Amino acid sequence: MKNIRFYLIIIFFLHFSHWALGQDLRKTDNANIDSLLQLIPIQKDSVLVDTYFTLFSQYIWKNPEKGGPYLDAAAPIIERLNSPYLKAELALKRGFYQEELGNFISALAYFEKAKVVFTELGEQKKLMAAYNGIGIVFKNLGQTGAALESYLTAIKLSESMGYSEQKRAPMLMNIGLLYSKLGNLEVSNDYYLKVEAICLKLDLKYGLAITQSNRATNLAKANKFREALDLYQGALPYFEQNNRKSAIGEQLNLIGAVYLKMDSLQKAKDYFLRAMDLNTEIKQQSELGISYRNLGDVAFQEKKYKAALEHYQNSLGIAKELVNNIEIVEDYLKISNTHERLGNIPKAFEYRKTYSVMHDSIFSQENNQKISALELRYKTEKSEQEIELQKKEIALLEEKEKAANLQRIGLIAGLLTTIVLSGLIYYGIRQKMKRNRLESERVQSELAFKKKELTTHALHLAKKNEVLQGLKQKAAELKQTESGGKAYQELIKTINFDQQDDRVWENFTRYFEAVHKDFEKEAISMFPDITKNELRLMALIKMNLSSKEIANILNISAVGVKKARNRLRKKMQLAPEDSLESKILSI
Repeated sequence: MKNIRFYLIIIFFLHFSHWALGQDLRKTDNANIDSLLQLIPIQKDSVLVDTYFTLFSQYIWKNPEKGGPYLDAAAPIIERLNSPYLKAELALKRGFYQEELGNFISALAYFEKAKVVFTELGEQKKLMAAYNGIGIVFKNLGQTGAALESYLTAIKLSESMGYSEQKRAPMLMNIGLLYSKLGNLEVSNDYYLKVEAICLKLDLKYGLAITQSNRATNLAKANKFREALDLYQGALPYFEQNNRKSAIGEQLNLIGAVYLKMDSLQKAKDYFLRAMDLNTEIKQQSELGISYRNLGDVAFQEKKYKAALEHYQNSLGIAKELVNNIEIVEDYLKISNTHERLGNIPKAFEYRKTYSVMHDSIFSQENNQKISALELRYKTEKSEQEIELQKKEIALLEEKEKAANLQRIGLIAGLLTTIVLSGLIYYGIRQKMKRNRLESERVQSELAFKKKELTTHALHLAKKNEVLQGLKQKAAELKQTESGGKAYQELIKTINFDQQDDRVWENFTRYFEAVHKDFEKEAISMFPDITKNELRLMALIKMNLSSKEIANILNISAVGVKKARNRLRKKMQLAPEDSLESKILSI
């Protein structure tokens, strides 16, 4: 649980969405705002709309609150012109504006509106930007499968337009962010390194700063704090020099989170307060909520639990307003832990239950498998398209060769037949080898995954019983109060029911049998007298769990574990010098 808390504390995703707006925004970064303002009185219709859009682009990544009025000014002109394209373009820009402020539900509505119109108009470039924006919103709403599907659609559109990999960098970055959120740092880092290479090649300084900051976030997740700080501190000056206030606010929160993990509380607090002031100034609600939660973490470590609770509740209020499920989940967990420290056990239990339900829905294994399936489907379709294109090119070359060399058609036909047959044989052998290799890798990967899933389930079970035992102790203290008797009985009844729930063991048995097939059948065959509880003990020993972990999972004391082991040794007829673990591992 400690690792999960740290993961959610420090991961605040930096957005690459400004690339998705396309060259029309980037090329105006250095335009003179004063000169543009002077043009407004002498312009009208679509030309004036263009100027308002350009002015908006000057502020969106620096101070988005100042850019919004220019979109409002353009709106009545576009309505009068009744141009579907301009209406869709306005919706797209408003989507990025709302997304930059952290208003994700509003942003999604604008992106969807732009998507519909650009689809009807056949504007693939703008449609690609809309899908990328939708992916960013879904990522922040915790809908990871939908996010990846949107990113892959954007990539397919870029490929259909003949875009190079360089122009697909924003989507590659966003997929890297998504995998980072899911905890798959290896895949995430692969995407980041691809984008970093593109930025270095094309001298894209802003993209390089963003990429290095995202890599720093992964390093922080891996507890490599000094390396993470070096990358963060290297990226921050660029954002400050270019007055990128939204990015600065994110960086301050991220750097503070690393110092917090290093127990440098005052440094962490200083960064969080700076982030709060800046995000308040530019009305960046999402990062402001993160600043509140970070200050709550500082107060929690200082044992100022009432102050921590106030900060966490402020963070939760903002997250709920933005429907930011990722942040809501983290706030529930932190509020539960704080209520526990304050001695309010019923409240702690209530928030922990809500946290568990939401966390499982967002970070479920089913969701992760859906994401993997989506990416695999995309790669498969891409390979099939490439093969089909190659086949068409081969056929065309063969036709040209046949027309130019009719007098030698017999010889060429024979030669081509030999080449084709050899190629098919070679291709068939290679494909068979590839299929065998992929199947072997799949089986190994599946086994490794099931082992990890089994261990996670067992440790979760141990942790759950440990928490419930702690709640029992707290409840016993509650019983001593005048009004606590009835609440004590209800709480104890709920905890006892949860501890004795056989469905938990049914789930554990299913996971265990997926990794260690026929273990129970073999064990009963060898030792017919063993009981169901002894089979459970053998399964936990098979997993190399410690006596403490076994005690927590079986809900017995350490002495009880020792006695159970001795009874099991007798039933297995082991000599004193024989190892119980070795015998069970050999089954």
